[in-house]
This record gives sequence, structure tokens and C-alpha cells, in this order.
Amino acid sequence: MSFREKSAWIALISVVVCFGAYFGLILSGVVPGRGIATVHLLLACAAGFVALQAGLGFIAARTTPGDSRSPRDERELLIQARSHTLGYYVLVVLVLALGAPAHLGHPTPDLLNFALLDVVVAGVAVSVAQIVMFRRGF
Repeated sequence: MSFREKSAWIALISVVVCFGAYFGLILSGVVPGRGIATVHLLLACAAGFVALQAGLGFIAARTTPGDSRSPRDERELLIQARSHTLGYYVLVVLVLALGAPAHLGHPTPDLLNFALLDVVVAGVAVSVAQIVMFRRGF
């Protein structure tokens, strides 16, 4: 497994673990969707995301020392471009869909959580697209 594919797996795992915990706690009602507790939870999840990305990235770089420093080849650049294009389209569609909860009367904190969820889903789409393309030998 190349360093770039490991990086895509790391991004996918980090996003799912950290922001899955954030949205899971909000949806379960343990932390209300509004208030200072939600801000603290978001900051903790963001810090955990950064720490998890950095730690797993360091481990991945140590397990493939030559590959992590090499420049991206044409295939890796194409995979990156296509996956980010797909993620952009997902993000645009989800952001345009934010009009629905706004018209249904959701308050601003809920809309901000929906916007954050849109960014998270777009990031997951990018990571999954990269993993699929690396696996298929694209």
C-alpha cells in the first residue's frame, strides 16, 4: 500500500471517528445541539482530529520512508484531481440543500451543524474516491 493510499485511509478513519463521535453525541441528546457545551465538544473533536491525523500520518511516513518524500506521479495527481472534483460536487449539492432546513425553521446553530456535516460528508467522499481509485489501479 502506497503512502498516498495510507493517507486516504487515515483521513477517512480520522473523519469518521472524530466527527462521528461529535454528531453521534449531538443526535443521541447527550450534548444538546446548541450552547457552549456543543462548542467545547466541537473543539475537542477538532483537536482529536488533528492529533489523530498527525499521529497516524507520522506512523505511515515511518512505515514507507521513501514513498512519503517522493513527488506525486501522474497517476496520483489524476487521482487527487478526480477525487477532489467529486468532493466539490458533493459539497455544492449538500450546501444547496441547506435551504430546505432553513425554510423548515431550524435555528442557526442547527444550520451550522448541517453545514459542518456537509463538509464532513464531502471529505469522506474524497477519501473514499481516492481509496477506490488506488485500489482499482486507476
